[in-house]
Amino acid sequence: MERKVKAEAELEDVHSPQPMGSGKDVFGGLTVSWVTGYLKMEGCELRSTSTIGDLAQALAASDRTAMAVVDKDGRLLGLATVVDVMRAYVEGTPLEQHLADWLASAAARAPPQKLQRLLVQPSASLAEVAEKMVANAVAGDCACHHIVVQEDSGRFHGVVSSLDLVNGLCHYEMWRHHPLLQEDEAEPTLFVRHVMKQRDHIFTCTPKSTMKDAAKELLLTNQGSILILDDLGLSGIITQRDLVKAFAAGVSGSVTVDHWLYGQSPSVKDRIIDSGAKLVDAANLMTTRRLEHLVVCQPGETEVVGTLSSLDVLLRTRANTPLLRSMPLWLGPTVGEVLDSHHHLTHICPRGATLGEAAELLDNSGASSLIARIGAHGSNLGLLTENGLLRACVDGWSSKADVEDWMAATEFQHAAVPLHLQVPPSMPLTEAASLMLSAAEPGRTCHHLVVRALAGTWLGVFSALDIARAIQSLASELDIARTGATETPVGAIMKLEETMPKCRPTDSLGSALGTLDKFCQNAALVVDDAGEVLGLITPRCAIQAISIGFSMDRSVADWFAVRPAGEGPREVLINTPLKDAAAIMTAHVLHHLLVAEAPGARPVGVLSSLDLARGIVSANYHCPFLSLGWLQLFGASASFAQGPPSVALRATHKRRWSPTLEEGGDYSPLASCRRSRTEL
Repeated sequence: MERKVKAEAELEDVHSPQPMGSGKDVFGGLTVSWVTGYLKMEGCELRSTSTIGDLAQALAASDRTAMAVVDKDGRLLGLATVVDVMRAYVEGTPLEQHLADWLASAAARAPPQKLQRLLVQPSASLAEVAEKMVANAVAGDCACHHIVVQEDSGRFHGVVSSLDLVNGLCHYEMWRHHPLLQEDEAEPTLFVRHVMKQRDHIFTCTPKSTMKDAAKELLLTNQGSILILDDLGLSGIITQRDLVKAFAAGVSGSVTVDHWLYGQSPSVKDRIIDSGAKLVDAANLMTTRRLEHLVVCQPGETEVVGTLSSLDVLLRTRANTPLLRSMPLWLGPTVGEVLDSHHHLTHICPRGATLGEAAELLDNSGASSLIARIGAHGSNLGLLTENGLLRACVDGWSSKADVEDWMAATEFQHAAVPLHLQVPPSMPLTEAASLMLSAAEPGRTCHHLVVRALAGTWLGVFSALDIARAIQSLASELDIARTGATETPVGAIMKLEETMPKCRPTDSLGSALGTLDKFCQNAALVVDDAGEVLGLITPRCAIQAISIGFSMDRSVADWFAVRPAGEGPREVLINTPLKDAAAIMTAHVLHHLLVAEAPGARPVGVLSSLDLARGIVSANYHCPFLSLGWLQLFGASASFAQGPPSVALRATHKRRWSPTLEEGGDYSPLASCRRSRTEL
């Protein structure tokens, strides 16, 4: 499944000299033929019958970062890069898998259907190649460090990398008139500090991080290198090539990065360059040492202030190209795809059905909404949800009342669902979750969206619980990691116990359900006189009570004694990953879970399916494994005796983006990988 990449924090407007050679061909007219002839392109292709292991071995044995995949007649089928090898490493792909099968999978970085965007002819100028690379980098949904050279006949000719273009910039024939060396007022010299990635955009790990952790972070962040920091500062760097070599050598993903880097070359010292160095000097260093990535330090110091890649250099070769700061964002499957996987959860309420019959249908099906046909000929459609039936209970409607009569008599439930809550089947999961959250303003809830075809036909209903189902349906470890669901604990997004509405076991069930309606919440804690939490009251209780004819005047304690069994576990620990909580919700059709610090301990919060939506949406505003980092109020062992959530949220938000050395400055939920701000 295709995953898009968007720019984080937009594209930065960096106050620096204009892109080098603005308005000129900074490659001096050199063509692709010069690169393919100068670098001798033999050995940069593999047959489709070759394996992932063959690809890793071929890349590790050369200084190439991509191989063309061709058929027996030499016709181009696709491109396999170091990113493909890294993903195979993370996913545990067998070394024996054929490249043809890999290119046909959703995991391939440059599959046949995207190949057209990577093709140039041998006569193309290097300036054209750079422009195509920059365009692919901005688009972010396919390989952007490589261009494939194809002859008119369709035969493969070679692969050009971003480092090859940097080599073209530094070709000795161009140096006398090289735009990078001009120092007139019209085109001031570009220095490394103008082009490098600032330290706020650098990702780091510790020496004890595993190779798999490092590979996963590079894939998640779309970066080509990750710095290794210990207590004393910079201790190394892990690049894509390191991970390719490790995969080719059969190194386990559980091996620590410091163990792997011991004795490897080049060392990090070979990659260091001053921020005050001319960009041409950095390009020359990349070319002579065949390095894709450099570590930038303050002049005369060891403090790391950034990194520089060959693609960073290319991004400055085109006029009006801003400095790209891209972050991969998980958009997820579309709502249409989720509905197709769970089509049995979309149900129609029969015409003439009573509220009791509708409740029974919801109870038996596990669905949380019904599509109701209303109007003289049933030509109009309405949506009947758990919350709607809850309000019917609170308002004293009889279970024998006709659904259509009730819908017509109530103002809040209209025959036509608001247009902004009717979405196309092509809407990505994260956008659907975001829409739910934006619609769930104070005083109302939004747990459902109607999926509607262009012709106006209702295709089904997408619920907040479908977000949990979608997470569970992901087969790829990397796709799951992109959601943030493996690294984000439930304690990061749960509602705190002290903010939840409460009722007593002696209260009537009708009164308890009225509490939900009053506070516009979908769960209330049942607390006895001793302060012990006995359970939850949710809209599902209203459905089940109507279904079995339980009187709303009877107590909550009576309801707990007779309610249908078999709900499954209601409690998770505060450090439980969102993915595991989603699995419980999906398996037992639960919209709410109690959260405790230890087994059997008093609950400290409640996690809802809409909270899962909040956690997933947060990945669209921050890097995926920092899901909801700006809402991180408490850790697994933190005290919950703090102020109101809004106060704690504002304080945490401020600290999150302005960490200090005294506060630690470390905030990535990854066990040992983290994004560095103050440690560099």
